[in-house]
Amino acid sequence: MHLQSLELFGFKSFADKTIFNFHEGVTAIVGPNGCGKSNVCDAVRWVLGEQSAKSLRGGEMADVIFNGAESRKPLGFAEVSLNFSECSEELGLDWHEVRVTRRIYRDGNSEYFLNKTGCRLKDIHSLFADTGVGRAAYSIMEQGKIDLILSSRPEDRRSVFEEAAGITKYKTQKKEALRKLEATEANLLRIGDIIKEVKRQIGSLQRQAGKARRYQALHADLQVLDTHFSHRRLQTLERELDECTGEIARVSQVEQATRSDITEGEAKLAAARRELDAADEKIAAGRTKLQQLESEIASHRHRIEFNEKHGAELRQWIERSQREIESAETKLREQNAEIESANVLLEETTRLLEQKNQELKHLTEHASKRREVFRASDQKLRDVQMNLSKDELRARQNRVRWRRSQAITC
Repeated sequence: MHLQSLELFGFKSFADKTIFNFHEGVTAIVGPNGCGKSNVCDAVRWVLGEQSAKSLRGGEMADVIFNGAESRKPLGFAEVSLNFSECSEELGLDWHEVRVTRRIYRDGNSEYFLNKTGCRLKDIHSLFADTGVGRAAYSIMEQGKIDLILSSRPEDRRSVFEEAAGITKYKTQKKEALRKLEATEANLLRIGDIIKEVKRQIGSLQRQAGKARRYQALHADLQVLDTHFSHRRLQTLERELDECTGEIARVSQVEQATRSDITEGEAKLAAARRELDAADEKIAAGRTKLQQLESEIASHRHRIEFNEKHGAELRQWIERSQREIESAETKLREQNAEIESANVLLEETTRLLEQKNQELKHLTEHASKRREVFRASDQKLRDVQMNLSKDELRARQNRVRWRRSQAITC
């Protein structure tokens, strides 16, 4: 059996699809620290069924999916495939090449495929048992695993030698067979308990069976009696049928006579209905005319009531107007008396006004004379003031000259 290639897509640092081809001889993967060499070993263990996220250097199984970078988005699933060739003899299959694939999604769901056909993890473990290929087999020795094997207990080292000797598969089958035997023994114990319980129930079931047999016998007798009763009932019904047939014939004759009577009655009824329809039409016309007359009477009544109300309002208005006329006549007489007294007063006022006008005229003439005298006096006063102003000006000029002459002398 030869490991032909390893295909990775979205597993840890392998964002793009990457294929490792393993040719005849030794294949080495070299590179600096952190370039992903250990991820190749983790991918092989993971595709062969590793279930521990801690062994894959992660917190949970979904951590093996590429989580994105600065220039790339995270992926939704991871997939790893191992291709083996020349494996038909060692695996005991008819296939010359075997392809094992594992796929996991972000929600934690995982799928296994064997030659692109869905399968179980148990099928993959059974296929590679005793071949040295497996997640914990000696064919995958990761960093520090050799020291761990050398320093481990003899029981732990024994598993490695058993895997190399090819007896692990048979030991696994033995354990599975022993487990099935234990389950079968437990099932036999449960069956024994069930048999004991059934034996306890046999007596009750026998009594129930006897009751069932008696019921069947009684039911058969009941069927026989029911058959005889039905036969007698049938004979009685046949006699009643004959009687009914004769009665039907007699009733048919009566029906024919009745139908003829009904036909004549229907003709009379149709004539009466026509007369009734004509009478209904006359009644409808009379009712229509009556409704018209009632509506006219109602309208006339409304008019009469309206006119009566309007007449009452007019009478009230007339009475109110008469009272207002009487009060207006009284006021008119009073106003006429006041006008006569005002006319007398107006005549006296006119006479007094003429006297006052005469007095005002005399006063006006006297005031005009006084104004002329005042104007003459005012003109004389202005002339005197002007003469006084000229004398004062000459006196001031003389005083100035004298002061200047005194200043020159000094």
